[in-house]
Amino acid sequence: MKVFTVKLTIVGISVVMCMAIAAVIRFNWEEKTVRASITPVDIHLGESITLKDSTAGATAWLWELGNGDTLSVRSATYTFPEAGKYQVRLLVNNSISAKFVVNVHAFHTDGREEKPVKIIAPDIAIQGEFIIFKGEGESKEWRWEFGESGIIDSRDKNAIYAYMQPGTYEVQLSTEDTRYPVRHTLEVLPRYENNDTVDVLGAIGEDIRIKLQAVADGEPFTENYHYVLDNYLCSNPDAMVIVNGKLRNDFYSYCQGLKIIGLKTTVIEHVSVTIDPQEEQCINKLNITQYESEE
Repeated sequence: MKVFTVKLTIVGISVVMCMAIAAVIRFNWEEKTVRASITPVDIHLGESITLKDSTAGATAWLWELGNGDTLSVRSATYTFPEAGKYQVRLLVNNSISAKFVVNVHAFHTDGREEKPVKIIAPDIAIQGEFIIFKGEGESKEWRWEFGESGIIDSRDKNAIYAYMQPGTYEVQLSTEDTRYPVRHTLEVLPRYENNDTVDVLGAIGEDIRIKLQAVADGEPFTENYHYVLDNYLCSNPDAMVIVNGKLRNDFYSYCQGLKIIGLKTTVIEHVSVTIDPQEEQCINKLNITQYESEE
């Protein structure tokens, strides 16, 4: 009987020791894992972040905010006084830690109006020709996807690209200031042979006609003027404009005349284009048929 009691006692002690060892192992394991969060991590100047910790067994906290400021609490809200990228560190129980990165973006403070990121590019292009894509905005990181390769094609603010295949493409531009990509649809016409030239130039002429009619109708001048100037005239405001076969103006003066509001409405009926023989990608002459009608 005594032997049985001794054995039972030994077994009981062993079980208790195993449980104690398991508890110590579990405690030490949990203590080595920091369970914390910061939300949000991408903000503008003046917005606050929320710091939270739920680490098991935590009794002491030190949040180092990356700018010299510290907090000694489990949870808090905080507002950074300056824009920048900050590495925040949480030290728990003076032994284990975790790191986070917070991006604080600045608003314009120089009187400029804050504008969204935009794509400036033609709506129509020709297979194989080099197209200029311009990014508009104050961002510093630019990522262009032109829809043909399936990868990021350029990281410059302004990019040049030539499509190898005709078709309709969706261009996407992302920056650090955009939540979703900015999109632009571009139609790439087949590379033309000599017998196809008239059809392609006709499509370009129609595109120009639509923009000039918009100017005549009182729609935003700068947007429509620069669309034609930059995409088709190689930024040459002195390109020749011949109206109804006899009257001549440089392109800038012609467009300025279109926007004058009078008693009559100008109707742009047809536009034909002439390619500069020295610059095959540039148009140097517009032949315009138009008439005026009473309002």
